Amino acid sequence: MGIRTGKQYLDGLRDDREVWCDGERVKDVTTDPRFAGGARTLAELYDLQHKPDLIDTMTYESPTTGDRVGMSFIQPRSAEDLAARRKMFKVWNDYTCGMFGRSPDFMNVMLSSYGAAHEAFDTGESKFGKNVAAYYELARENDIATTHALVSPQVDRSKTPEFQEKDIAARIVGDNDKGFIINGVRMLATLAAIADDIVVMPAPSYPLTDSEEAKDHAFGFVIPVSTPGLKLIARPSVIHQNAGSPMDYPLSNHFDDSDCMIMFNNVLVPWERVWIYRDIEAYNAAQSRTHTHTHTSHQFATKDLAKAQFMRDLAITVARSTNVDQFLHIQNMLGELIHVCEWVEACIRAAEQDCHPGPGGTVVPRREALQTVKFLFPPQFRRACEIIQTIGAGGLFMVPSFAMLDSDLAPEIEKYFQAANIDSRERIRLFRLACDAALTSFSGRQQLYERYFAGDPVRSQASYAASFDKAPSIARITNLLDKWEGELKG
Repeated sequence: MGIRTGKQYLDGLRDDREVWCDGERVKDVTTDPRFAGGARTLAELYDLQHKPDLIDTMTYESPTTGDRVGMSFIQPRSAEDLAARRKMFKVWNDYTCGMFGRSPDFMNVMLSSYGAAHEAFDTGESKFGKNVAAYYELARENDIATTHALVSPQVDRSKTPEFQEKDIAARIVGDNDKGFIINGVRMLATLAAIADDIVVMPAPSYPLTDSEEAKDHAFGFVIPVSTPGLKLIARPSVIHQNAGSPMDYPLSNHFDDSDCMIMFNNVLVPWERVWIYRDIEAYNAAQSRTHTHTHTSHQFATKDLAKAQFMRDLAITVARSTNVDQFLHIQNMLGELIHVCEWVEACIRAAEQDCHPGPGGTVVPRREALQTVKFLFPPQFRRACEIIQTIGAGGLFMVPSFAMLDSDLAPEIEKYFQAANIDSRERIRLFRLACDAALTSFSGRQQLYERYFAGDPVRSQASYAASFDKAPSIARITNLLDKWEGELKG
């Protein structure tokens, strides 16, 4: 089959999936206004793969069928492969202004890294590596859109799931000849409402203890979103359904990819879809042995680059519209945004060039360069929102609905809402975009998403610092002091 069209993707969403939002079950995510915008955007991304001028950037020939498959599924074997993959990421993320965080390329990279390192899922306790490899190929050949749920719910964050007093976190409650049965909940599944399948795997920041109780929580698998007993509880949409015009909230309308709590009501997971079963060793090592986190960092760093460039360009355009770019402090702020774009891209390219051998003949980008983006970009994005707020100032409060341009007050609107360098129509649509990027609930969700996109930043940063090889640093400082003290004695 190979790459899908947008229509094929949308047709696949019209199934028996059980999505709940705002107190009601969603009948059809492709037409419901809370989910349809994200579904249409994802369909457009799939259609981009078929454009003649992009097909060589977006796809490659399948090693098993010869069909064109998505470049994000490639198992890279050189720095050149990493660069080719990044160029594909960039096309999709430029199209979405970096605001559609869980576009399928993120999970495609995860699946490709799992597939390349499938032997990591074969331990003394279980042998499910063949299932991992088989699903990677299935997803690649059928262009399946997946999401994931890695984290247990926030009930008592001082305890790991197996020691929670309340039986809420998803756990294994039985098995039979067809598979194992899971009950409870997992979070946080972005895109789940409009995805095909859901991957349920461990989060690297939350290892399980080596205890008998923990084994019920040591699982990994992938199943269709429409699986019986699987319920998705979606957060309220950030789309403003009472807006005067779709142009009032352009980002919200196109790029709300939803977030869901996943409820397993005695769901049967078929053995052929199982990757980890009651195996603490495989569970705790799933990310490190497969280098999955590093590969997905390559994707989301590219997403961050697209997002940084969009915020830079938006700030520049808003500043030019009212001539505030003539002021020194505004020029400094614009300089900040320009520099962020440069260092993010530099880190990505350094990670590609300094890649190292990985599982199955693949290469892995340099982790440290991508970690820099992971930890430093979230506050920089919040700073970008602050800069746009500062540049737009009170004008962001006093920008009317785009619908006012077609109202009885159109002549007055055209006169009183123009700016120094653009007319009122241009200013209103520009400032509505700036509001959605930096002020609205969409922006607030984006800021929180960036903060926690790659896991708990406190745990992750501490873990990274703890694992850093400190011996060379200590030796350098000690040797320097020894040298200077020796000079005194000499």
